[in-house]
Amino acid sequence: MDSKSAAVVGFIANLSPMYVGTRIEDLWCARSLVDGTLILPVEEDDSEQQEGFVKVQWQGDSTRETEALGADIATVAVVRYVEFHNVGQAEKRKAAELKGLAEHFEFKTGCSLYLPHASESSSELVATVRRAVGRMGEKAFIDLIMKAIGA
Repeated sequence: MDSKSAAVVGFIANLSPMYVGTRIEDLWCARSLVDGTLILPVEEDDSEQQEGFVKVQWQGDSTRETEALGADIATVAVVRYVEFHNVGQAEKRKAAELKGLAEHFEFKTGCSLYLPHASESSSELVATVRRAVGRMGEKAFIDLIMKAIGA
């Protein structure tokens, strides 16, 4: 199955040790090693309009099945993965890994993770620079920057 749905499931299955890939009948699936939840690809038509929906069987129970947008399920999985792998690390490191995985997810699947605050650190930098320029004046700030870089 070559679809966005299968690509999303394959990506999640590689988020070890949180998930593991497993074959159920003829489908490659992702199983959570935390709670047993099973994520399966959904058959999509061959059109350009594939959105990457997946089936989620909560705690692996086929009677408790939900169909959801794969990027939403992947967002939760990636955020948990990054938090797990960066326990005790600086927020900058977490943010960098999250950004890298988001870009990799988009490359592998053609879908985007939902990370509304991912670029906040750069906008915080811009706001800080603007405040500094307002306090010091533009020329004094530029002189300070030029001195700092050795120019």
